[in-house]
Amino acid sequence: MRTIDEILDLYRERVKHYAPLQTKMRTIQSIYNGNAQVPLPDIDQAEMPSVPNLLAQGVDQMAGRISSVVPNVTFSSKSAASRTEVRRAQTASRVLTGWWQEDRLQMKMKQRARHMIAYGMSPVVLRWDSKHSRPTWHVRHPLETFPSPDIIPGTTSPTDCIFSYRRTVGWLRSNGYGNQVFAVAGTTDVRQDASMLLLEYVDDFGTQLILTSYTADDNDFYGYDPMTNSGSNKMKGIELEHVMSPLIKTTVSVPMRITLDGPAGQFDNMIGMYYQQAKLMALEIIAVEKGIFPDTYLISRPGEVGRFLDGPHDGRTGMVNIVAGGDIREIQSQPGYLTNPTIDRLERNQRVTAGVPAEFGGESSSNIRTGRRGDAVLSAVIDYPVAEAQETFAFALQEEDQAAISLAKAYDGDETRTIYVGTGNSAKAITYVANKVFTNDEHVVSYPATGSDLNSLIIGLGQRVGLGIMSKETAATLDPFVDNPEIEHDRIIAEGIEQALVAGIQQQAAAGRMPPLVLAKVMKLVQDDRMELAEALEKVTQEAIEEQEQEQEAAMQEQQQMTPDMAMSGAAISSMAGPQAMPAVQGPTQGQENLTSLLSNLRRPQTASGGV
Repeated sequence: MRTIDEILDLYRERVKHYAPLQTKMRTIQSIYNGNAQVPLPDIDQAEMPSVPNLLAQGVDQMAGRISSVVPNVTFSSKSAASRTEVRRAQTASRVLTGWWQEDRLQMKMKQRARHMIAYGMSPVVLRWDSKHSRPTWHVRHPLETFPSPDIIPGTTSPTDCIFSYRRTVGWLRSNGYGNQVFAVAGTTDVRQDASMLLLEYVDDFGTQLILTSYTADDNDFYGYDPMTNSGSNKMKGIELEHVMSPLIKTTVSVPMRITLDGPAGQFDNMIGMYYQQAKLMALEIIAVEKGIFPDTYLISRPGEVGRFLDGPHDGRTGMVNIVAGGDIREIQSQPGYLTNPTIDRLERNQRVTAGVPAEFGGESSSNIRTGRRGDAVLSAVIDYPVAEAQETFAFALQEEDQAAISLAKAYDGDETRTIYVGTGNSAKAITYVANKVFTNDEHVVSYPATGSDLNSLIIGLGQRVGLGIMSKETAATLDPFVDNPEIEHDRIIAEGIEQALVAGIQQQAAAGRMPPLVLAKVMKLVQDDRMELAEALEKVTQEAIEEQEQEQEAAMQEQQQMTPDMAMSGAAISSMAGPQAMPAVQGPTQGQENLTSLLSNLRRPQTASGGV
């Protein structure tokens, strides 16, 4: 455990260390949010940019592609021959997937992908949720994150990490920290809306939450000037909470974008070009405005001293300048001929530097004549950065899952829990005991096809299945829309049998071997009762069989009750009726026989050469 003073000193060192990176982060943040201002020294004012926000476009497009595909979780069994071990591994994979789903990790990955692309890091903290009895992922803002500088590409867990964020005095008092606020401030006369800096220090031993004496306005939201940390300006702190960790490792994960040396966002190198383009565009707009409302100058006549009697007025006001001893002349100003080409060149340079193709904005390059060529160019720009980011997240999620498993075993080891795993439009309940199902935490997190977004992934799988180099089962396993390949396989077989059933019914009806009444009953059951076709057909067939059996039984009983004289009389009446008379007892009609035969044939196992 570290003391409060040690943590404060460590925070001051981290602020100095990450100052250049955080300066770029704040600039990227202001550009992305559209809050950047372009200084114009000639008129000593700042203008809002009037150029395309390629940075925001690139961040959203790249992050959308990275997070469009859900990675797969695979636990390996110790023995492939042991059905118990195989089921345990499958259960472990489903439980972990259920944690992801209940924690809305897919939505959090969209935010994390934006942090990775824009800021170069994507910090997250794992905590145990005692209310829902599962681990949770807490996404933190990179501007509030100060990990130990020993993180290198290939690792995601720092030795320790400091998170800084601000809360108002009112919020602190409403959460039971009023006495601590007064103690660290040294007075009770503190504004409710004043913001105070909190430090959350996380290491292998646990988490310490420290309230500091530092306050600042909203313009200094993420830190303070460490040079003032001396004498009367020295920052003080008081501990609000201290939670010991049951693990011997930190639960912080800070995956970083791979660069030559240190974290960096994908768009850091386009900042200067963006401001240059925005500045030229602002100056061009000013020049156009002056062309519409030109500047006016007072030119004195020879021997006279020109002066304004009323004015000078800006042309945009519409007011008339009244002068004496001189003439008013308008000065027309037009942008230079190189202004627009330079603006376009700067935009192109931004796209090339940051990897933001025109297709992101719905445009198509003029030199691309075919769709295949366009896909090739877009793939060359997008696929590799997306693949690298997905591989980084896959490795990070694997380590984060291991921490989540450790938390579950530490807090909920022998407890029986139930989690629901979504499969298509339904959810399946999985009952598990953490210590039994997670006998080890060795697993693999992998994206189906790194570098591919959802649409290109589906197209690629279909092409491989069509070429015969991939099975449908493998394609279903890699398809993010297929939650359970086994269930999906059963559904495909059922749909094929149903199509065969419909074809058989249509053939029977077209040949006149199925009564219209039977068809009408089946259709009504399917439409009104929402029954499956097979169920409706089986029900109608069973009802027809039962009806025939009842009629036969009634006829037999009637014959048994008849006297010999009544039988002779009935025979005489039947002979007098002629050939149109129907027999008293009938067997199944031809339509009913065909219906029964159809169902029996469908139930019969098919030969290797026969169709359905």
